[in-house]
Amino acid sequence: MLTRPDDAAPRELSAKLKHAMSTLLEAFDYAIDTGDDCWEFAVQIRELQAAGLNESDLRWLVRKGLVLHAREVTLVGDNGRKFQPVGNLTFVRRTCFVLSAIGVEQARRLESDSPSAGKSPQLSPAPSPDLSNRLSIFPLAIEQATFKPTAAPRRIPTATCIHWDAENRKLDVRGIVVKRFKWQAPNQEIVLSAFQEEGWPERIDDPLPPQPDQDSKRRLSDTIKCLNRKQINSLIHFHGDGTGEGIFWELLEPR
Repeated sequence: MLTRPDDAAPRELSAKLKHAMSTLLEAFDYAIDTGDDCWEFAVQIRELQAAGLNESDLRWLVRKGLVLHAREVTLVGDNGRKFQPVGNLTFVRRTCFVLSAIGVEQARRLESDSPSAGKSPQLSPAPSPDLSNRLSIFPLAIEQATFKPTAAPRRIPTATCIHWDAENRKLDVRGIVVKRFKWQAPNQEIVLSAFQEEGWPERIDDPLPPQPDQDSKRRLSDTIKCLNRKQINSLIHFHGDGTGEGIFWELLEPR
């Protein structure tokens, strides 16, 4: 018989979850030390995954109210990081995480538990009453369930405008075919899949996996050129962000 979470005993954290809480707390403390909003030090999903967390671990942290997450939409030249909310349990390549108010308190307790006590650190059911008082002296946007994101860049609904069909290897703009690949084009397809996965934001980071024998910036530049070539209908143009590390797109007027 399944029991409700409220009736269950506090869960003992695995080593990877304790490490993740420690990493998130470190980022939070950096924000406190510099007087910044906690989202300026939000931890990227790839850093937590490199520490061993999988998506089930991340969903558990979200469901327990220990972390908040959003998709980073910062552009080159922006003064500060910007984020856009996503689904409650939806993660993409640019998802970032911060501790919630409860998460900060629990991470502090985990940090203070002594290993010599003879038992594994456990999550307590609620934060101590003085947490809000201790946090209120810092200019941080800490909310337990929601946050107010900064302005997001222009986004056009993919359902009515741009769509990459990876199965049929076809790119459409407003239902009109722009490119259809007859032969494999791995680099171009990786870029288009990354845009599709993230909902066609104005810019994405270079999604191409690094290769030891290739210059990443040159490879990205070549891929962008290929994306703009041999379009059946020239309705979209891709270009670099000037750093060699990101890609923009813009719609073109139909000829």
